[in-house]
Amino acid sequence: MKQSAVRRMTKQRVIVLNTVKSLGSHPTAYEIFERVRQELPGISLSTVYRNLSILVGQGDILTVRGLGQEVHYDHNLHEHCHVQCRICGKVSDIHTDFIDPSCVNSHGGEGYIVEDVLITLIGICPECANRTKEEDTNA
Repeated sequence: MKQSAVRRMTKQRVIVLNTVKSLGSHPTAYEIFERVRQELPGISLSTVYRNLSILVGQGDILTVRGLGQEVHYDHNLHEHCHVQCRICGKVSDIHTDFIDPSCVNSHGGEGYIVEDVLITLIGICPECANRTKEEDTNA
């Protein structure tokens, strides 16, 4: 993963980074904005997006893309995969054997040089599964 030049850690950027870490459950930009606004009431959503973009570019956090257009942010920089609920959109870490990019290169890839492997499994989270069971029982 190529990283851009490291920028100065402004007060806003530090608060955004700490918020991503404290929320811990792969928050969206809007969830981060809502929490940051408690500490910095005058901050705009666009400022949060800009700081998230800088933090991603510097390699301080990762983006997780799954279903739909929503982007989630992750402070866990160690190799891991994700699972996303197709009903509520929740994203969680999943611990599994990681795919070595060199293994992918040796099996084709149409000339691509694989630099990173990002895997998101899609399923139904326990909360949504329980809610679905309850709805079926009550129907």
